[in-house]
Amino acid sequence: MRYFLSLLGCLLVLSAAAQQMRVEDFTRYKHPFWQKATYETDKRQALLDLFTNEKGFQFFVGKTAVTAIEGEGLVTISLPHRTTSVTIKHPSYGQLVWKIPGKGVKRKKRYRAYLYTESVEKEYQQEKQWAVFSFEPQQAIFYLDSTMYLIQQGELALYLPIGMHACRVESPFYQPLSDTIELSDTVRLEKHFTLKTYYAYLTVQTSFPDAVILLDNKPIGKGQADTGRLRPGEYRLTVKREDGVYYDRTLELGNAERKVVDLRKVALRPHLPTDARLAERTEPTRTTEETPAAPPDSLSVAPEHPFEIVEADSASVSIRAFDDETEIWLNRQWVGKGSWQGRLAPGFYAISSQKEGLDSRTAYFWVEAGETVELNLASPLTDYGSLNVSCDEVNARIFLNGVEVGLSPRVLSRLPADRTYRLRMVKGKKEAEKVIHLKRNDILHVNLKLK
Repeated sequence: MRYFLSLLGCLLVLSAAAQQMRVEDFTRYKHPFWQKATYETDKRQALLDLFTNEKGFQFFVGKTAVTAIEGEGLVTISLPHRTTSVTIKHPSYGQLVWKIPGKGVKRKKRYRAYLYTESVEKEYQQEKQWAVFSFEPQQAIFYLDSTMYLIQQGELALYLPIGMHACRVESPFYQPLSDTIELSDTVRLEKHFTLKTYYAYLTVQTSFPDAVILLDNKPIGKGQADTGRLRPGEYRLTVKREDGVYYDRTLELGNAERKVVDLRKVALRPHLPTDARLAERTEPTRTTEETPAAPPDSLSVAPEHPFEIVEADSASVSIRAFDDETEIWLNRQWVGKGSWQGRLAPGFYAISSQKEGLDSRTAYFWVEAGETVELNLASPLTDYGSLNVSCDEVNARIFLNGVEVGLSPRVLSRLPADRTYRLRMVKGKKEAEKVIHLKRNDILHVNLKLK
């Protein structure tokens, strides 16, 4: 009986000692979007950062001691691949066998957790504190110690360990902001982040109601165009009509600028783009009694064959589009529908196609003297993809990159492919968000659960 009571007392002592330590908030470091990782990894082992203000810990996997490096406010241990539990020992706080959540840690990954200690010989100290964050703009991405939070309504409340924390706020069309916060045990932290705008607006006015205005080869209006938010930088502004290109220049948009390009008082005439690499014409294309020969610098060529030339060292070029309704564009100039044949001087050329208002990607080819070139163009529609969007609610509002595009369920078609989109769905106070990458010539099915 005495032996049994002694054994029971020992078990109670060991249990009490084990309860003096605990591990919480285990998670894996995530690689921030569009940035390099700020942490190191090991090709053979997993690394675990245990945040604690105490020192003198020993760590074991089974009966084998593992490497531990003590730092300021943390200790970093190296764990074998697929480790599922760790034994933690301390001379003052006893022993704890900690089972790692999930299926174990993996090599080439880095994890973090908080190691808390308790002792009846020490006064209680608050280890966590509330932090209330507010954001302007209200839609933002917030990183705290490499953990990402999606902000939709401008507020976020977190219960965090006391001490220093690194944070970063990002939002489209705003300059990112990095900062460091410090939590104390006396009062909750209230922090407001205001991002500086990083966008510009552009207005283009012409005297031709039928003129198509393009920015970086994408239509933005006819006759007159007013853009939404644009990132500051260099853009290509092009004005086209059926008989050619009337304006083709680069322009620079500064931060917070509202640039107005007024072409109504400018004498616009059809011409080639300034960056078109066309060989200089030294002979007229055709000469008849009814149609006099055009001078070498003239652009008044026949619309059916605006690139055709007759030279001894020219090349024979044949271009066939996807179908008879697909337009062919050579060096940003329309040359025909369905197919085109002619002769081109040796040089470098850009080619694209257009159908139903959609532009294909621009391809490039080189023409050698005397050779025969045959090109078959794919449909411009293959450079686009579709999204089949649904959720657990009917008629939820769908936002794609911040722009409302309709109600769920819905198929969003003709979206430029090989791009990343931020999909957000909202109904009342419930919402969901996901970042997706759209493939070419395919449909992607996305189903979200609103919370």
